[in-house]
Amino acid sequence: MKFCQLSARPWALLLLCFALGQPLFAGGAEYELQPRLLVEVLEEMSEHYQVFFSYDTELVKNIEVEFHFKTGESLNTAIDRLLGKVGLMYKSIGNKYYVIHPETKKGKKGARKLERKIQQIRKLENRENLSLQSRKQDKFDQLRSVAESAIRMKALYPVSGTVTSDEGEPLIGVNIQVKGTARGTITDLDGKYTIELSGSEDVLVFSYTGYQRQEVVVANRTTIDVTMAPDNTLLDEVVVVGYGSQKKSTLVGSVAQVTAEEINERPVTQLRQALTGQMPGVTVIQRSGQPGNQGGSIQVRGLNSVQSDNSPLILVDGIPTPNFNDIDPNAIESISVLKDASTAAIYGSRAANGVILITTKTAKADDIQVSYSGYYGFQTATGYPQYVDSWEYADLLNEANTNDGLSPAYTQEEVELFRNGSDPDNYPNSKFADEVLKDRSNQTGHNITVANRSGKSSYLLSLGYMYQDGIIANNNYDRYNARLNVVSDISDRLKLTTRLSGKVINDDQPSGPATLGNAGNMLGIIGQAVRYPAIYPIRLSNGDWGGGFEQSGTPVSFLASESFYQGNSTDLGANFQLDWTVVPHLKFSLIGGYTYLDGRNERFSATQSITPTNILGPASLNVTNYNEKYQTLQQLLEYNKIFGDHELTALVGHTFENSYYEAVSASRIGFPDNNITQLNAGSADGQANSGTAREWAIDSYLGRLRYSFKNKYLLEGVVRYDGSSRFPAANKYALFPSFAAGWRISEEPFLRDATWLNEFKLKASWGQVGAQALSGAAGYYPYQDLIYTGYNYPFGNNIQTGVAATTLNDPNLSWETTEIFDLGFEASLFNNAVTVNATYFNKETFNLLLSPGSSISSVLGFGVGPQNTGTSSNKGLELVVGYRKGGENFRFGITTNVTFLQNEMLDLGVANIQQPNGLIGDGNRFIGYPINIYYGLVADGLFVDEADIEASVDQSAVNPRPVPGDIRYADISGPDGVPDGKVDLTYDRTILGSTIPELSYGINLSVGYRGLNLSALLQGVGGASGRLDNAAGLAFVNQGGIQRWQADERWSPANPNPNAEYPRLEIIPNGGTPNSQLSSFWVLDASYLKLRNVRLSYELPKTVVESLGLGRVQLMLSGENLLAFHGYREGWDPEINASLNYYPILANYTFGVNVNF
Repeated sequence: MKFCQLSARPWALLLLCFALGQPLFAGGAEYELQPRLLVEVLEEMSEHYQVFFSYDTELVKNIEVEFHFKTGESLNTAIDRLLGKVGLMYKSIGNKYYVIHPETKKGKKGARKLERKIQQIRKLENRENLSLQSRKQDKFDQLRSVAESAIRMKALYPVSGTVTSDEGEPLIGVNIQVKGTARGTITDLDGKYTIELSGSEDVLVFSYTGYQRQEVVVANRTTIDVTMAPDNTLLDEVVVVGYGSQKKSTLVGSVAQVTAEEINERPVTQLRQALTGQMPGVTVIQRSGQPGNQGGSIQVRGLNSVQSDNSPLILVDGIPTPNFNDIDPNAIESISVLKDASTAAIYGSRAANGVILITTKTAKADDIQVSYSGYYGFQTATGYPQYVDSWEYADLLNEANTNDGLSPAYTQEEVELFRNGSDPDNYPNSKFADEVLKDRSNQTGHNITVANRSGKSSYLLSLGYMYQDGIIANNNYDRYNARLNVVSDISDRLKLTTRLSGKVINDDQPSGPATLGNAGNMLGIIGQAVRYPAIYPIRLSNGDWGGGFEQSGTPVSFLASESFYQGNSTDLGANFQLDWTVVPHLKFSLIGGYTYLDGRNERFSATQSITPTNILGPASLNVTNYNEKYQTLQQLLEYNKIFGDHELTALVGHTFENSYYEAVSASRIGFPDNNITQLNAGSADGQANSGTAREWAIDSYLGRLRYSFKNKYLLEGVVRYDGSSRFPAANKYALFPSFAAGWRISEEPFLRDATWLNEFKLKASWGQVGAQALSGAAGYYPYQDLIYTGYNYPFGNNIQTGVAATTLNDPNLSWETTEIFDLGFEASLFNNAVTVNATYFNKETFNLLLSPGSSISSVLGFGVGPQNTGTSSNKGLELVVGYRKGGENFRFGITTNVTFLQNEMLDLGVANIQQPNGLIGDGNRFIGYPINIYYGLVADGLFVDEADIEASVDQSAVNPRPVPGDIRYADISGPDGVPDGKVDLTYDRTILGSTIPELSYGINLSVGYRGLNLSALLQGVGGASGRLDNAAGLAFVNQGGIQRWQADERWSPANPNPNAEYPRLEIIPNGGTPNSQLSSFWVLDASYLKLRNVRLSYELPKTVVESLGLGRVQLMLSGENLLAFHGYREGWDPEINASLNYYPILANYTFGVNVNF
């Protein structure tokens, strides 16, 4: 064992001598008890256990201890006994390096610095495949000889400097080369270097494993200091996968990951936003801007099921969660999305739609680390449709009545009164949307994180708060999050990880007065405010509310009522994991998890006086209390060992999960006062109550075997055997296997000299995963017949109330099974400046859980429950291309991800019905077309006049009395498969489009200069269709409003344009009209490109931050949902694809700060 007894820089030099010296092995005999120098004992312990100790020589100088070795004693136990005598602490790095330090702030700081230097030396060893036992020459001597030989080269003048990390720590062994020459050197222990150059135009190239390569032009400078930025995209990063993690370089599955740094780039209110546009194959759809509930969905590689839930399985630290949007983004370390069978099959029956793994943060530093992040901002509606003024409405309503053969609703004198505003009580021009919707609303978020790692334990405490005000009065949402993660090394073989979490949510919404029903909820009020005709007054001059349509008030009066909705919930979670190293390379893990959700919803519909003689009532109150309990117990046994060039990892395990939900609702009417909102204050007459409960359980066995040879040839197999309570005993269990293989071609000898190629890996996988959850409460027991109460039966002369089975279900129901094949490659080129990943995937889901939709018999009239029938397919291509350029001060990067998707129904089983028009399907879905389609007539312009109608094919089957301005429907087929001169629904309907995008993409751009950084995210979809149904796309639905575009682009006798964007005006009743039926006239291109986020950040210089006594300060400005480009209708967002009531998507503008103390 070599020791250095040097006074200068004792920490670094002593470490280097330990790390690079050749150890000698001593036997395991016991030693006699005698006072000895601590340094001598450490030397013997180093030899005995084949490890390396590093410490400040001044720290242990002249310290004596009484210590002897015990036969069979573990290293950690021996160190505890030794250092406990002198009050010192230690920390292990890997399995052979140990840092000794005092338990003081200064000592911990020195230990962290020394730890970083050890990590650098370990990189040097790994980079050149060195072995401490077989090395013939001292490693640092080799490095020093390279440096000295470079210095001896004859050149014009020397250039020197220091290379540090982004945290200011010197980097050891950084390669520095004069571009285009063989001249080079490396940095020393303090990160310093000297190199002699031949000219001022020389370019220095700095490269170091794990950091971005930099090129610096000398430009007559004699001192060049460089700060190297970490390269987080290198293929050796660790990726979280099911029940563990894996190096990305040896990963053969399709996994997309977002890190904490990327998540915190945007001040998001819901975690779903952090995934938008970031990953290929992952489509995030936002359906609403409602605080706390943005609706929408996450789709991984398309839609598989027709009636089952298509949402991915989401787990937080291994525990399923129904809504991950309520998690504080500041507490998250990473989010991984498992997309193929080789990675997702480990989760078996719930993995058909992909798996999202969320890992929360743990402490990483030995000293207490305190950080704060916060933002404040405001939000506005990105847009909503504009409706016409009152006088225009009156004119256009007259036109609609005239077109329908009715008398005008208003005289021209009345139209003029609307226009001049002289009688606002009777002829107003009300702007309900302007009164109900705010111009802007506020939002704020704050998080404090405290973390520490000391001795054998660590903790991280994260406290978060988020408040979001709605764009409608009385709407706000706040959330409190708390998370505590504790890791304790009970012994050198036992580790306990404890994760505790909690969140409290308060959701307040406006509601309408009594008698309004669903129209009085928040979305109903917004929807009515947007489209309510301007002809109704908001408030009369005497102070009374305007009566509105049917004298039930208007959206403004609804909002002014004392009605409300309140939703409150508390969610608590505990997760414990005990890891036991049974023997070297073999680990047993016991995991237990429990979550408890308790919530309460109240909706009070108040009594409201519209006028003294028009009082809406009586008041009503509905209260729902609910709770849900989830528990899991998991046992895992993992073996991992390296045999020379071979690495083998095996995992077996058993998991059990159980969930129970129950809810109780009660309601009363007739409250004496709007301020008394307790149930017992209401009248007992008309009171009602109800309850529900449901439960499910899954029992599973799993296994995984992973093998690699020279980290070059990669094989993996997974199997999971799942049992579900949702299926009958005969089909309760199912097996889900997968296989994967990879080949790192870049490691082959014939490519080793390809300096332009850093990594190239081929990968392929095949496997099966399942789906078991039908939508709705009936999906919990889909194989059991449904029995309903409330049916009356005659018994003699009496009628008795009983039950009846209305739906017969299949007692042999089983799993949906999705088979997935993947083939792709990953490449990194030009010193990792360019990355290219491409994957072809083919997903086929068979045994679809599908209700045929027909009765068993017209005599019995029983409904048909779900059956295993039908097959669907999703196949496509995922492509990611990235480029990054880093210099001394300037940084630039762009990453584009694109997914091409083809969704198709391959078989409908018992619903394979030959339609008269040649299509095969059940009338809603057809073989050869996507799952979600628009099926209707083909529009061929508008009729111009009576002559045009006479010359047209027969329209009588779809429009008995066509008139000019009506939609002309095309005759595309007939009984013989060719046009027959008439249009009907039997032969002339066809597929008009699908809501499923054929193309989705995201573009991430970033540019930085020193501490300043600007980034932007663009996201879009293509090949999708949408439809504005009912009052969203039609004018005068039940005498409702008319949008500006409808008025401006309509057909009229004065503008008989056959290509007008809206047909003649008419009053549209609930049943619709021939013009309003589904046709290509109403199906729109729903493609869009959105500027999702722009972020400008500035990190204060270290000198400024340190003068303030802080570690890091970053300021940022951010904008979300800033621009949208599409061809949809004016004021409507194609992503929402709304019909009636919806919450507009919001644009957010925020200022934030991140501070490390």
